[in-house]
Amino acid sequence: MPSHLPYTVVVVDDVHDLRSLWTLMLERDARFAVVAEAANGSAGVTAVERHQPDLVLLDIAMPVMDGLQALTLIRDQSPRSRVVMLSSFSRDSRQAAQAMALGAHGFLRKGLPRADLLGKLESILRGATGHLTPSMP
Repeated sequence: MPSHLPYTVVVVDDVHDLRSLWTLMLERDARFAVVAEAANGSAGVTAVERHQPDLVLLDIAMPVMDGLQALTLIRDQSPRSRVVMLSSFSRDSRQAAQAMALGAHGFLRKGLPRADLLGKLESILRGATGHLTPSMP
């Protein structure tokens, strides 16, 4: 578990505006520093390999390589990184279960209030076991 601040983050989402919002939200909190962004799973794998971040925010549905395919490669190339899967779908328990089985540390629905999201991310980074199951309010 990382014990330093800020936590380094790679944001992987195919929607430019969402990546920008994630980055802005994280950068406005002194606990997080975004070190790279990527628009698809393949570019995300490359960014994670290069930066070895504390945290990877990984969208599930993307072109070129989806988040579930990228997750396996990311876990192999950066085993100390915490990977949190992101989904726009409010209740896709099958995808959440699959992501967790592949080694994701959390599964969050996009659109959570900022304070809730940042708190959940920090809990995951600190190794809270309560977030090792799908977290979808």
